[in-house]
Amino acid sequence: MKATHTIFAIALATLSMPSFSQVAPANQDAQAAAVPANTDEWVKYLSDFTRNGDMLADPKKFIAALATVSEPEFMISASKAMMDPNLYLQSTSSLMDPRAYGNFAKAMDPVVLANWSQALMDPQFISAATTVLTDPNKLMRWLMVPVDPRALGLLMNTLNPNTYLKFAGAAIDPRTLNMATAPLNPSWYGGWLGNMANPQSYGPTMGNILTMPGYGGQMGSVPMIDPRMFGGMVPVAPR
Repeated sequence: MKATHTIFAIALATLSMPSFSQVAPANQDAQAAAVPANTDEWVKYLSDFTRNGDMLADPKKFIAALATVSEPEFMISASKAMMDPNLYLQSTSSLMDPRAYGNFAKAMDPVVLANWSQALMDPQFISAATTVLTDPNKLMRWLMVPVDPRALGLLMNTLNPNTYLKFAGAAIDPRTLNMATAPLNPSWYGGWLGNMANPQSYGPTMGNILTMPGYGGQMGSVPMIDPRMFGGMVPVAPR
């Protein structure tokens, strides 16, 4: 795991370009706190459809996710989680959650598109992604997976009848029944329609643009006249 942390440090340091450094410190702290700390948390994060869109909205989080999912440690954690029906129940429940709409709708925010445009034009971002994927130490760790006791244990666990009994019991799990009856609840559709109509579901910039003047008793802000917005949206050629 020391090597993984080293890759994180290199990738995040490499991505310290001007377009990202303009984010407020409070937002940076919030983003750092949202990054999972280990592979088990990454499995839960990527299977949670109410928040895994953050990985696609932020190039730095994408590099962190790429560095994690390309590790054999993640493959072992993900395989272990896939042998437990709880992962599927939690993931399906989050997919049916009305918040899942805003999770991916915020990718329409112009700032997100601008950040990715600048990242794809910056050779440092490409170098960080290449470093993550071509790390010789990582390739060696993958070669050692067949003799990893944890991988062998997971392989033997496929022969354990209890593994399949847990999936059979998931059919009568209360969470399964709740998800099956959710479409019968009118408030479930109201929650989805409410999130689709909520301007903030489309990101802060789009939310301000879609907010009508006087909405909520306050005058909606119009960021189109803010020069900082233009500075963040126009890609700058890398130096």
